[in-house]
Amino acid sequence: MAEQRAFCITTPAQRRHSRRVFAAAIIYAAVLVPIVYVVKHGMVTGPWRMILALIPALPVIAMFGSYARYLSEETDEYIRTMVVRQILTATTIAMACAVVWGFLVDLGGAPPIATYWIAFVWVVAQGVTAMIDKVRG
Repeated sequence: MAEQRAFCITTPAQRRHSRRVFAAAIIYAAVLVPIVYVVKHGMVTGPWRMILALIPALPVIAMFGSYARYLSEETDEYIRTMVVRQILTATTIAMACAVVWGFLVDLGGAPPIATYWIAFVWVVAQGVTAMIDKVRG
């Protein structure tokens, strides 16, 4: 069984998952800044703007895809169950925020926000849930 030290990556599957997510995050950061600059300064228009807008989404999608791969690679049943619980909690929180904000926009007059913030809420919620689980032991 994997060691249960707080905030440590303990299984080979966790290490592989962390490497994949880290690589995707580096790619995301590397492509986001120049694409935002080019688009915000009107250097690209038409269909090319749409194509450029999709590029930063790809590493984020890869991060989410890494969770599916991680769950299939993880051999420790307890850790796998905890990660599934973290994913379900994060999904519940992110979807609840999306629904509440959607009603606030449509019925309450709140300003709309970009839907990619749902992914941000999911990542934060998953991380917080994982930290809570590690502290609980």
